[in-house]
Amino acid sequence: MKCSSIRLTDLTDEILMIIFKKLDNITLLYSLSGVNRNLNKLIYDFMFTNRLTLLHCVPIRLIKLTSLSINYFFPLPDLILNRFCLHILPEIHQKVKWLDLEQLSMERILCTTYYPNLSGIGLYNIDIERAINIFSDLHVCLSRFHDCLHLLDGRFDQLRIFHVKIDFIELSSLIFNNKEKLSNLRSFTLFCDDTTDGYYQLILPLLHRMPSLEELDLSLLVWTDNTFIDGNNLKFNIIHHMPLLKKFTFNIHSSTHFYNQDNLPSNEYIQETLKNFENKQIISSIDYFHENKYSGIFNSVRRVSLIDERSFEHEFFLRITQSFPFMEKLTLINNKRQNNKQFRKSKNINQDLPIIEYPYLIELDLSKAQKDYYEQFLFDTKTCLPNDIRVNMDYRLVKNVTRNFRRPTTRMGLVEGNLNEKYNFIVVSLGSDVSFFDTCYLFQ
Repeated sequence: MKCSSIRLTDLTDEILMIIFKKLDNITLLYSLSGVNRNLNKLIYDFMFTNRLTLLHCVPIRLIKLTSLSINYFFPLPDLILNRFCLHILPEIHQKVKWLDLEQLSMERILCTTYYPNLSGIGLYNIDIERAINIFSDLHVCLSRFHDCLHLLDGRFDQLRIFHVKIDFIELSSLIFNNKEKLSNLRSFTLFCDDTTDGYYQLILPLLHRMPSLEELDLSLLVWTDNTFIDGNNLKFNIIHHMPLLKKFTFNIHSSTHFYNQDNLPSNEYIQETLKNFENKQIISSIDYFHENKYSGIFNSVRRVSLIDERSFEHEFFLRITQSFPFMEKLTLINNKRQNNKQFRKSKNINQDLPIIEYPYLIELDLSKAQKDYYEQFLFDTKTCLPNDIRVNMDYRLVKNVTRNFRRPTTRMGLVEGNLNEKYNFIVVSLGSDVSFFDTCYLFQ
């Protein structure tokens, strides 16, 4: 009778998952991570990575001959801890939602990588003073504004630096009575790329609890029922409440139905409200949207968003590159076809256009743009982009514009199946970007 052997890799995925569910997550990840691609896919499943207990628990009996015991918590062995910090955690960091940690190894684990979806930490065998020292500096990503208020309810009263990116800042039926001053907070950053109507009801009351702030950074899209958030608004509602403030960086895009074409304030007036800001580097632009009847005001440096109900022509992009020569990110939102492009086609005019260069651009988002703008940026007769640029486009439109990646005028290297040769190509939303660049939302 011949002996037969079955290797782990010979088993079906269904059988492997049944076995893996019987194992401890830490043992499973430590033993099988990196063996092969298929095993990585299975063990990196959410059920094995969402909660990790990175410590060793030892129950010790207190009194001989009794069942009474107490748990003592120790770091994982160095061999295991090193493997997690150097290889495993960087691979699964986006899937981790909860970490159980002990005092001696927690700082190394937390500093190993960025955990964008981490929602909870269990701390074991840690003294209060140690916890306070660790959490005097928090950088977090949150879903709702009330999560931010929970963190600032006094439990971290020694907090000195708090940087937060929030997905949604919206008025809620939840009632918070947080009125205690955050007297130890010295630096606060608030970033939200979704429009909020809670500037007066939520954001300002929170800022008024921070009298000792020395640095403030706000990046917000705000809807208001009254006037723009201009320099006077910032001075009266924010700066006057922070006597120790030394650095104020803001990127605020405010929109409102308050104005019409007759009472719309001029850009010169907006600049006048900002003239007394110290060490200022401020750009503002203002416009009225005829179809939707709303207006906007914007402040920027390196990051530009072009939004309009009218078409953007080639000459306009040329002016943009001249006005923002060090632009690093460009987002385009426009569903109107280019008029000049149609005119040239109908008249059969072969007009020589200057090729527009974007020498410092590292990120381009055309996901909400009409097809003409794909031609504008992909045709090497119109645009010259850097090699290492991250692009966000609709894959179907790209295939159409490039004629299934065979059009001679499209950029070299842009071929199906080899989209990364020239630049990083993605077809889904970029999602959260917490780089805190100063931003310009420019309306033509």
